[in-house]
Parts: sequence; structure tokens; C-alpha cells
Amino acid sequence: MKTIYVKYLDPIKVMNKPFETLTKKDVIKHCFSVDNYSNELYALENYANTMCTWSTLLDEDANVEWFIECAYTALKNHDLNWLETYFT
Repeated sequence: MKTIYVKYLDPIKVMNKPFETLTKKDVIKHCFSVDNYSNELYALENYANTMCTWSTLLDEDANVEWFIECAYTALKNHDLNWLETYFT
């Protein structure tokens, strides 16, 4: 079941600073948000109604820390292929 909702918010909107000026720790702490839902319906409902830069639903047993590390690397390297494949 896809019950983990991962969001990435633009650092300009969250911290009023561009991505390039922030540390990895700051980006992960302030720009990524993870919500766990009891079922897919709640997760999908929130996913559909949230405004953010990038977001995705992950399986309930997903390695969220690994996913965020990969997402951070893709953002840092401007890897739009990865971002478009794993975020929606």
C-alpha cells in the first residue's frame, strides 16, 4: 500500500533562500516533509490536494531516508530525469 507521502518544497518559499546557498542538512530538514497515513485513500486524498514543488507516494515499507538522499542528489545535480521518474 502506498501510504507514505513525501513532499519537497522550494527553499525560496520555505526559507527565502535559494537551494545552492543551503547545506544538505538544511534542505532535508526544512524542504522535505514526510507524512504517514493509515491507508491509501487518505494518502491519495492529501497527495491530490497539496501544492508543492515535487511529491510522491511511497509504499508503506519504503526506505524513506534513502529516497530523500536520492532526491536531494537529483536536485543538487539538476537531474530532471530522476525527478520526473520518481516524483510526480
